[in-house]
Amino acid sequence: MIEKYTKNNSSLLGGIVAIIVGLVMIIWSDRVLNLGIKLIGIVAIVIGLVQFVGFLSRTRKTANRWAYLPIAAPIAVVWGTLLLLNPELWKNLFVILVGVLLIFLGLYQLVSMYKIKKSGVKVSGIYFFFSILLMMSGIFVAAQPTYTASWFITFIGAWILAYGVVELFGYFSLRGPIEDHSASPDKQIEVEDKTQSVEE
Repeated sequence: MIEKYTKNNSSLLGGIVAIIVGLVMIIWSDRVLNLGIKLIGIVAIVIGLVQFVGFLSRTRKTANRWAYLPIAAPIAVVWGTLLLLNPELWKNLFVILVGVLLIFLGLYQLVSMYKIKKSGVKVSGIYFFFSILLMMSGIFVAAQPTYTASWFITFIGAWILAYGVVELFGYFSLRGPIEDHSASPDKQIEVEDKTQSVEE
């Protein structure tokens, strides 16, 4: 009973948070993407600095200590700094990467469907249509990164918002039946005894 009640409360909290995050991503899509890139840059710098400080601490009395410098530390710091200096550039590169990924996914699915059809299995033309549509979407995204970036975040925000609404709907519509179903063992035994008495 307590476990189910906790689960319901988690669904309520998760739904509210998802709705808030979704609305923020829809209303301030461009700012959210820039802020996300800057946040990644800050995290990369912090990770690189922590690794570097740890390296200095571990190799304090080691001869030729710089030979053991972890390559990831300076790379993380440089990359994080570049993200902070020019988030717009990295935003476009990220969107282009997503577009290329969509193209490859569509091409992979198209080739897979063709091989399946060639092996003798009947494949509906809708699969080929969606594969080509996925490739065309990837080409458009890669060709128009600045225009697509804000729409990409808006789409994710709308998806998160829909998820939060579904969670809240499930919380208020399914909470009653779950609580009724999780009756105490004594009540369940009593119901079973009454059922046996009626059958006799």
